[in-house]
Amino acid sequence: MDSGYKGYSTTSFGAQGMSSGGGFMPGESNSPAGARSEAVATVRPVTIKQVLDATQAYAGASHQIDGADVDKIFVVGQVRNISVQSTNITFKIEDGTGEVEVKQFIDLNDNMDIDASNPTAVPLGKSQVKLNGYAKFFGRVVTTGNRRNVFSNFARPVTTVNEVHHHFLEATVIHLYFTRGPPQKPDRNPSGAEAGTEARAPGGMGVTDDYGVAAQGRPLPPMSPGARKVYNLLKNEPQSNEGLHVQYIAAKLGVPVTEVVKAGDELVTGGLIFSTVDESTWAILEY
Repeated sequence: MDSGYKGYSTTSFGAQGMSSGGGFMPGESNSPAGARSEAVATVRPVTIKQVLDATQAYAGASHQIDGADVDKIFVVGQVRNISVQSTNITFKIEDGTGEVEVKQFIDLNDNMDIDASNPTAVPLGKSQVKLNGYAKFFGRVVTTGNRRNVFSNFARPVTTVNEVHHHFLEATVIHLYFTRGPPQKPDRNPSGAEAGTEARAPGGMGVTDDYGVAAQGRPLPPMSPGARKVYNLLKNEPQSNEGLHVQYIAAKLGVPVTEVVKAGDELVTGGLIFSTVDESTWAILEY
């Protein structure tokens, strides 16, 4: 868990694919102050209570949580209701801190069929989020009337309770960062016998911050060789904020598309990458 919060990633979340019906518009603003700053185009884990308590100085201004501007967020909760319309799906989710509606717009170009006999069914191929199951939603906070809601362009089911706990821990760390300041660095000048036993490792990787992770960045979890190749390419390959398409990754690595998709699913499940313009285009999730 990286305490250096300001280092997390930026993305436009595929604005050109969501140009109507509540899509994400990078830089859009109706405020007198003009366009939003690119500095707030970031991804932050939050609880539902933080969404509901988000403030807004005036219509069109960026929402704020803990006194800091937020643009993109992700939230984890249990799905209590699913309402499917012709252009969008509305999820009602709760996480123990509150309840909020999440609206996800349907891309009509996907040609997804809605089962008329089951109006609460999510269109096939959309997100596979199930009623009463847990899910992670990526999107942004919006104000409708006097209510705070979330507009999401991507959702996926959460299959392990560990991910729910991990999300709350991440949200807590960043909440503390903004409300109490960054953690103090430990004393790097030990005296006496300690001076000769300070942790060292090749390449300086022995230095850790207060959260026990390498100062150069959070360590990667165990993963398959294929997933590591895909992750390293996404991390190092020049790209726009939209990330890289699965076809490009397969061609670059010289492996079948099916292997790239399998590796991508592993990385998405691990919370290391996320989909941007569609479910076949990925970007690194850093925060």
